[in-house]
Amino acid sequence: MGSIRSIGPRVLVASTMAVALAMGTAAAEVAAAGPALAKTKPVLAFTPSPGDFGLVPTGQTATQTLTLANTGGSHAPALAVMLSGPAAFTVTTDTCTGTDLGPGKSCTVTVQFAPASTGTLSATLSAVSKKAAVTAIDPLIGTGAPGAHLYWTNFGAFPNTGTIGEANVDGTGVTTIVSGQNGPLGVAVGASYIYWADRNNGTVMQANLDGTGVTTLVSGQSFPDAVAVSASHIYWTTLTGSASGSIMQANLDGTGVTTLVAGLTGLGGVAVDGSHIYWIDAIDGTIMRANLDGTGVTTLVSSQNAPQWVAVDSSSIYWSDAGTTGGTIMRANLDGTGVTTLVAGQNAPEGVAVDSNRVFWVDGDIFAANLDGTNPHSLISGLGFGFNDVAVGPQ
Repeated sequence: MGSIRSIGPRVLVASTMAVALAMGTAAAEVAAAGPALAKTKPVLAFTPSPGDFGLVPTGQTATQTLTLANTGGSHAPALAVMLSGPAAFTVTTDTCTGTDLGPGKSCTVTVQFAPASTGTLSATLSAVSKKAAVTAIDPLIGTGAPGAHLYWTNFGAFPNTGTIGEANVDGTGVTTIVSGQNGPLGVAVGASYIYWADRNNGTVMQANLDGTGVTTLVSGQSFPDAVAVSASHIYWTTLTGSASGSIMQANLDGTGVTTLVAGLTGLGGVAVDGSHIYWIDAIDGTIMRANLDGTGVTTLVSSQNAPQWVAVDSSSIYWSDAGTTGGTIMRANLDGTGVTTLVAGQNAPEGVAVDSNRVFWVDGDIFAANLDGTNPHSLISGLGFGFNDVAVGPQ
């Protein structure tokens, strides 16, 4: 009997220890599984983000297609898309609402921006799956601009005789708004200012839209050439030595000068949209693209004869090609597919620009055509020596 009583506590203690050990092992297994369980949740995000519509003249429209992707490990069921903000932003197509978006899947929402007045507007695009307790938010921004004008550079026959010209988009009202420049080349226009590269002085310049308030934004550049501008940054190309160029970036006030892409040859025009930078490699005959931070350099279009300058809108890339037997104005989708000759029979076209209705280019005169290439015609003639680039924008 005594021996039996002495065994009981030891058995109880052993059993208690076994239970505790089992509970500890189970807790450890749950803790270890935690990250794996977390990875099974859906993860939603829009691209591009933010959605930047850029400058849109009042009375005109621009569209962007935003892609919603699920990069998580489980479904995001019963999606609902919502747009909050001013009436200038509207959803025109939506393939996401009501969707059960599985892992690795995506859907799209197209938003239209149609400003009724000038100024910068913002909105928020959201996608919510209440069942999965997950949300994606994409800030949208667009700037309503006054009726557009054309701007162009004239290099000048002698030092310090270069000019910046302006006219209405119908070719009337031709005027010189900036003079005394030392080799202006690329020109771009933002919401409130025009920008240009002064090649001989090694500077990037700025002025009000009427040409007043001429300011040096960036100096000490090596042969700056083409210029582009977004809602937050200015971009330009430089040439170092005989065969090494760079894509540069700075804030709109000229601070934060950064080299985004270096070691480029045959560098021609540059353009920018809300998610990418585009540029010309005239030697290789290619149109190139990179992310806004300079990563992800990609060849979009190859086998061109002699591409010169480039422009971009919400759906297409446009470029001028000096050609070997005749110049052309070209177009492709933003991913480089669908390469199309819009206008043939040109001499040696250079600068190119685009608005919501027409494409413009420089070939001795300023020419214009509809976006499908129809009705090409001379818009402005007699602009003088060294006429290089053209931009279209507000004011």
